[in-house]
Amino acid sequence: MGGADKGAVMVAGRRLIDHVIEKLKPQIDRIIISGAHDYGTGLTHLPDRKDGPAGPAAGLWSALMWIVRHAPNSNGFLTAPVDGPFQPPGLFEKLYTAQSSAVVRDDAGLHPTFGWWRLADLQSAFQSMRPGDAPSLKSIAKKITAREIIFPGEQSFTNLNTPEEIAEAEAILPQHGVS
Repeated sequence: MGGADKGAVMVAGRRLIDHVIEKLKPQIDRIIISGAHDYGTGLTHLPDRKDGPAGPAAGLWSALMWIVRHAPNSNGFLTAPVDGPFQPPGLFEKLYTAQSSAVVRDDAGLHPTFGWWRLADLQSAFQSMRPGDAPSLKSIAKKITAREIIFPGEQSFTNLNTPEEIAEAEAILPQHGVS
């Protein structure tokens, strides 16, 4: 989307970040934004740390380090991308009941940006990495043998990456209970 901050992209009259927060709020007790700012939400935000991996894994690393320090009784955390506003209401429950790290699979394939990541699993995965390594989320999920939780027939895990997908989402979001 031309380098635009996806969280600030307007879809159906609201920013993508607001759509995702609305979907997550009833499911979990705390939302932390992996990013350079909080979009004016007042939520905790975590910029990527320089002492860990790069790329998408940097968000996992930053969240892991924050949780170990600030919420040491937690055993894991849910991830959902800011450009994925169609997630189903029971996402957390279905992933968490896997009793292990878990990522989403639907008819379109694996979606590791939607995942439940156990702290112990991530600590093990990151142990052999050097700062600056840039593993994919799929490779981390494979390394920790994350369970693949199947959402058959779902199209809830589509990421909005193009202006055309944003235009399609404009029509679909109201049907997903998001206004």
